Amino acid sequence: MGAPRLRVLETSEIEIIDRATRDLLSRGGVDVHSSLARELLAGVGAEIEPGAARVRLPDAVVDDALHRAPREVFLASRDKRHDLRLPDGSSHVSTDGCGVNVWDLTSGERRPSSQRDLADLTRVADALDEVDLQWPMVVASDVPVEVHELTELAVTFENTTKHVQHEALSPSEARTMVAMAATIAGDAKELRRRPILSSVQCPVSPLILEENSTDAMIVFSRAGIPVAPLTMVLVGGSSPVDLASALVVSNAEILASICVAQAAAPSAPVFWAISSGPIDMRTGSFAAGSPELALLNAAGVQMARHYQLPTLVAGFSCDADSPGIQAGVEKLGTGLPAMLAGADLISGVGGLDSDSCMGLEQLVLDAEIVAYARRNVDGFAVRPENVHLDTLIRLGPQGNFLKERHTLANFRRVLWTPRFFQRDGFVEGAPAEGRVRQRAVTRARELLGHYHPEPLPLEVRRRLRETGGLPAPSTSDALAA
Repeated sequence: MGAPRLRVLETSEIEIIDRATRDLLSRGGVDVHSSLARELLAGVGAEIEPGAARVRLPDAVVDDALHRAPREVFLASRDKRHDLRLPDGSSHVSTDGCGVNVWDLTSGERRPSSQRDLADLTRVADALDEVDLQWPMVVASDVPVEVHELTELAVTFENTTKHVQHEALSPSEARTMVAMAATIAGDAKELRRRPILSSVQCPVSPLILEENSTDAMIVFSRAGIPVAPLTMVLVGGSSPVDLASALVVSNAEILASICVAQAAAPSAPVFWAISSGPIDMRTGSFAAGSPELALLNAAGVQMARHYQLPTLVAGFSCDADSPGIQAGVEKLGTGLPAMLAGADLISGVGGLDSDSCMGLEQLVLDAEIVAYARRNVDGFAVRPENVHLDTLIRLGPQGNFLKERHTLANFRRVLWTPRFFQRDGFVEGAPAEGRVRQRAVTRARELLGHYHPEPLPLEVRRRLRETGGLPAPSTSDALAA
């Protein structure tokens, strides 16, 4: 069966990007603000500028890191039913993350997010088959800022059985996250064998590896936690206003991060990860739903394949500030190209307003968009038994295939049927978009009321929160399923 595929770059263009990246790393270099990372890089042959953060990476250093990086990354799930070994030939989808606002399901208004919102979003995402792993979707703004990330990790673990991917803002926070995950896995050795946690650590564009995030990446790498150094180049801001140049900067930031990870822990599991896109020159905002983001991500998948690394890209993202037509167009426009390119992981479902707002209604709608996109990517088989020539000849002109037993037995397998999108024609006084959104709201409420993922044992929850320095849970704690 031939599945449709998108190729943005020719082979010669991949080679041009690779050569330009290597020249940028070896001649221009990157600023590495972690003294530990500079020491590690010096140990594998990098050139460290005396008294400065500038590090230059010769081809041999890059080649050695790429040689050491594993070709497959294992993302374990708590229930073992949602384990992912990537790449596996399919695109898998993650929730969006770090929103500071929520689209309230009841009032339809934006407001600051809380632990309760994070628990609700996580639980609904756990119920959706289209979601394969989870980022903590919103900030727990009702706790002190010093424990935001640790609280978000605990609440997410408590409300999903799927793999969890988060970010640490310091090496000490990374060590605490590793210890928290180990309380669920059993111990550090079991966590290394079945990593139920992975991390996204972002370079600062252009070409800066910040101290705390880089040291956190080293902690994760040494613990066997998969790391995705997620580049977020702003085209026209942190790169020249040309997509080829932005791809070179993105590639350089990722490869430099991978060099650090492999110097710290040879064979550390890593992703080639990108969420680069343009600045909207009218507003100065990041255009998360732009066609340029989709093109850069699709080209990024090809670069990752060139290096034989698994990929994480942004997709199903939007700039629309509320659910509606713009959100749907942008989400399909950024998600489908990533799938057609063959991305292993795509992060973005549930998000609005350039990832700053999350919503249950949008999360449910995005699951429908993901299903729609997957059906496009699946393609269809062409074999003699699929052509049904004997039936075509038997019924001939004016044949009615609707009454055939084969149609009844197979239409669900062949034809995608939407759950929320409308095909029932015009309804006076009830525009289709309103009916679609109401169905999504109803479904989100159903899941909130009736779906409960397999809970963590109370004693494990106590240890999880104690390890994170968080308040102990009670037996009636409403934040856990």
